[in-house]
Amino acid sequence: MKVFNLPDLGEGLPDAEIVRWLVKEGDTVKVDQPMVEMETAKAVVEVPSPFNGRISKLNGQAGDVIPVGAALVEFDGAESPTAPEQKADEKPARAKPISPKAAMAGSQVFKLPDLGEGLPDAEIVRWLVDQGDTVKVDQPMVEMETAKAVVEVPSPYAGTIARLHGQAGDVITVGAPLVEFGDVAGAGSSDAEPQDDSDAKPADAGTVVGSVQVGDQIVAESANAVVKALARKLKVDLTRVKGTGPEGKITQSDVRTAAASGASEDSVAAAPTDSADTGTATDNPLAYRASPAVRALARKLDVDLGRCQATGKKGSITRDDVQKASNGGASAPTRTRARTGDSGLPSVSVEVQPEAVRGVRRAMAMAMANSHANVVPTTLVEDADISAWRKGEDSLARYVRALVAGAKAVPALNAWFDGDKMERLLHPQVHVGIAIDSADGLYVPVVHGADRMNAGEVRGRVQELRDKIKSKSLKQDDQMGATITLSNYGSIAGRYGTPVVSPPQVAILGTGRFRNELQLTAKGIESHRMLPLSLSFDHRACTGGEAARFLAAIIEDLQAPS
Repeated sequence: MKVFNLPDLGEGLPDAEIVRWLVKEGDTVKVDQPMVEMETAKAVVEVPSPFNGRISKLNGQAGDVIPVGAALVEFDGAESPTAPEQKADEKPARAKPISPKAAMAGSQVFKLPDLGEGLPDAEIVRWLVDQGDTVKVDQPMVEMETAKAVVEVPSPYAGTIARLHGQAGDVITVGAPLVEFGDVAGAGSSDAEPQDDSDAKPADAGTVVGSVQVGDQIVAESANAVVKALARKLKVDLTRVKGTGPEGKITQSDVRTAAASGASEDSVAAAPTDSADTGTATDNPLAYRASPAVRALARKLDVDLGRCQATGKKGSITRDDVQKASNGGASAPTRTRARTGDSGLPSVSVEVQPEAVRGVRRAMAMAMANSHANVVPTTLVEDADISAWRKGEDSLARYVRALVAGAKAVPALNAWFDGDKMERLLHPQVHVGIAIDSADGLYVPVVHGADRMNAGEVRGRVQELRDKIKSKSLKQDDQMGATITLSNYGSIAGRYGTPVVSPPQVAILGTGRFRNELQLTAKGIESHRMLPLSLSFDHRACTGGEAARFLAAIIEDLQAPS
């Protein structure tokens, strides 16, 4: 008997929900035959069979949430040249408690690698192993939350776990000890890194759906079944793909590379489509639009999803909806804070529930703190008369064009500054970071090479980045390399502001809300359309004169006709 455990479906999430089974117990299936539709936070994914054989047991039914790594399907008489056998009742071997002396004798310390977000730390969501467990190479050990997603960190060694550093909720710094191993074959010093694998390539290192880089080694990507599912989605013939993973294993990066080079199949199964709500709220769990995480919270708080008032997009139920429906029960603790009056007695009491700042909002908070500690900011404000703009002018494209004009006139503000070394780097190209507001927090993706784009190309690239944010598919490369930033807060509200410079950048331009203003001209009193501008700059890196000339060049470009 063989057991197929639910693999990471490429979303970086800890679980997925069963939408519907495509097979039943007793069916005989072939390798790659779709068995079940699983719903993640973003899409419905078909999970294919990794074996040829007869299905003896299906674990779960429609509406059940299955953790990644949990048993999904059991097979009788299964055959697979690539999948190792695992017995249905087999559990990970539990080692006896390890003495400190034994742990030091052949121990290895695994330090938290950069998970591909470019952030200095990550938060422990939950451990998937315990002290004393025996693990294999690539076995998931812990779920870590970064600014974008929850990432499973695999083991770089085969051995016994001697110590886990931290617990759920702790923030671990990149490069700090995460797991200590004992009884690792060929172990050297306690902080030695894994042996370099010359066959591993650094493509996609550290991304949620790619591989995780450990020192100089690239740890293999997700399970074979997920690679096959991706190949089917991208219409890639796996027989024409050369694997770059350990022992020639085909990775997701290999499949994407093959798709880009045209190694497609002549015919493939149709791609999975989005699921639709069916049935009624009382007979079908999927009648409620809620992610697996929200469903898990509802179970934890003993909340019926039917009691929740959906306030999310497209009628989806959010975590806040579930917490409100719990009516402040024991499972949702609150803190009571009191304000005292002149008499010393409490006059007002307020019940509040603390909310952890995580993900994108946490990354934003850290970036703001870094700016506050490392930048000497100054802000200049002025108005641009944009009355000459034609009707329907693309304002965002004009802002980017004006920034390019300012950078060409005064390169000192299209620059990076290193305060420790007292060095600045003037960039010949203009890469504009665009501040984009979202429900999850502030994103600042980058329009690379804006100085080589026309208005249509700028608008297209910004829309592409917005779509990636909405679908949670924004990559690290999309957010790196900005030489100057634009914040168009005026599209919501606000006239002037003090935008925050993001080091090592030197400047950021804020654009406020348009207004009509009466002006005295040679023709008399006329109504002109005015655009408020706020330019913040790091006064260590450039002079006030340079900043003023930069702003003047921007205004000149904005006031010109299209």
